[in-house]
Amino acid sequence: MNERITASELARADGVRIIDIRKKPDDRQIPGSERYDGEALAATPPFAKDERVVLYCGSGNSCSRIAAELRERGYEAIALDGGYAAWREAEFETDPITERKEI
Repeated sequence: MNERITASELARADGVRIIDIRKKPDDRQIPGSERYDGEALAATPPFAKDERVVLYCGSGNSCSRIAAELRERGYEAIALDGGYAAWREAEFETDPITERKEI
């Protein structure tokens, strides 16, 4: 399993759950993504081990660390390479931010 996915690959991906773990997001997010606290998500993932999940943070560092922790425990989690900054730099569509979900 890949550890990271590029913004271009994510824009074309089907069948993945996209999760925003940014601590201080701006007013936009990747379309279709859900927002969770990264540390809470790492402790109690709100998805099955066989569900394909892409995590993103602001720059790619936190999501890479948490995705690696989840993979070590058998989850199909990968990180968005470069985080939300890479998505914005590629000028892909964004949606208004949604409320963070509790676990």
